[in-house]
Amino acid sequence: MAGYHDLSNFERGVIVGVRDKVAMEFGFSRTTISRVYREYRLSGKTLNLRHRCGRKKTLKERDHRRQTRILKRDKRAILSQIAADFNAGASTSVSVRTVQRAVIIMGFQSRRPTHVLLLTARHKALRLAWASQHHHWTVDDVAWSDESRFQLFRADGLVRVWGQSH
Repeated sequence: MAGYHDLSNFERGVIVGVRDKVAMEFGFSRTTISRVYREYRLSGKTLNLRHRCGRKKTLKERDHRRQTRILKRDKRAILSQIAADFNAGASTSVSVRTVQRAVIIMGFQSRRPTHVLLLTARHKALRLAWASQHHHWTVDDVAWSDESRFQLFRADGLVRVWGQSH
């Protein structure tokens, strides 16, 4: 580089004008442009260090994928079960509250399950055959009962399942 010399008023005006032009072109203030240039002069890099502020995340992207697999494997699991499953094989131990925050971030919600009848194509064919054999029955031919109800394939209590919002 050549030796240092004072800048003329014209050169100073050009520098300020260029900074103003850059600031207007990118939509930032002159102060921001000057700060970026000063950081570049001092460190030789244009990295943004602001994203490094704050506490490090407990769960990484890989942990989120693992937690998604746990949720999809057992959709009826409660948060404490999910945390226990996660802590069983992970190197990092997480609390139930951390699991809850991660589940929300991943877009899962706890909701009531949809009621789907457990009918296969064979069941449907057998029902149709039975109905066609008994189409002549009247109300008097049917045995009515007022006994207690029973549950075959689901619990009586409140059941929630995890599902991703769309």
